[in-house]
Amino acid sequence: MGAANPETGVFVQQSGDDTVWAHTGSRTIRAFGAAQGPGSRGRVMYIAAGNGVHLTRDGGRTWKITTGWRVTEVMCVAPDPSDTNTVYCTTPYGIFKTTDGCATWSAMNAGLGSLYVPALIVRKGGGLSCVSEDGLFESADGARHWERMGLSVRGTRVLAQSPFDPLFLIAGTEEYGLFVSRDGGRVWSRSESGVDHMTFYAVAFDPVNPDIVYAGGYVTGVYKSVDGAKSWKRTNEGLANLNVHAIAVDPRDDSRVYAATLWGGVYASTDGGANWKSAGLGGAQVWSIVIDTF
Repeated sequence: MGAANPETGVFVQQSGDDTVWAHTGSRTIRAFGAAQGPGSRGRVMYIAAGNGVHLTRDGGRTWKITTGWRVTEVMCVAPDPSDTNTVYCTTPYGIFKTTDGCATWSAMNAGLGSLYVPALIVRKGGGLSCVSEDGLFESADGARHWERMGLSVRGTRVLAQSPFDPLFLIAGTEEYGLFVSRDGGRVWSRSESGVDHMTFYAVAFDPVNPDIVYAGGYVTGVYKSVDGAKSWKRTNEGLANLNVHAIAVDPRDDSRVYAATLWGGVYASTDGGANWKSAGLGGAQVWSIVIDTF
């Protein structure tokens, strides 16, 4: 009673600020994800929030909610890099799509086994893939129809595609570990060498070295693979909070890696994950990290 509520939403850190973050957008939303508009040089950004999809077209100076009251608890927002008017978002009750620059949204759930969809990616090489409570699904027609991929493990939480090989996919699950496909999602195998945890929420490929991959999740800290996800090793020196929900690798300097933690803020490494230090937002639940490249 009487205590000021802390700011929530999206925070931005400029290069070289170390631990300083500035707030942008609404101060009272739960923000679960963010994305940049392809080719916009940071002017167009999206927020996946508890009350819908937020959009800015002026680099964060002004924002608006683009979805109606039926679209809430948005967990992921994914712009189509080939069409600036097309954006997808995922919720606990399905997938929504806009083709008119966020003016209108339509449900796109035909074929999904479960409507609880934490994540979706627009795949390099074409098509879509989404993470469902009922496993993984893919669409070749812009989300009009979905078909099950080869992995049917319940509680799948994250899917990542290699920037070097569009057939190389890694999925992280809740309670069942990490799974790898090297044929575009038809055949999967558990990647368990060196792994002693089973719940993963984050997978990130190194943007320079095709053999380096990072993964993290509930009390895992950060795992690193240097052999294309064949084996893993934990690299947690200095990482005071081991509940990792997102990992991002700087494409301009792949030795710089960020880990978003729940209730511990952001940590940064300048040596490829060997050592970590706090990068600010201490005590915060950080669900997603996006690195500007313009």
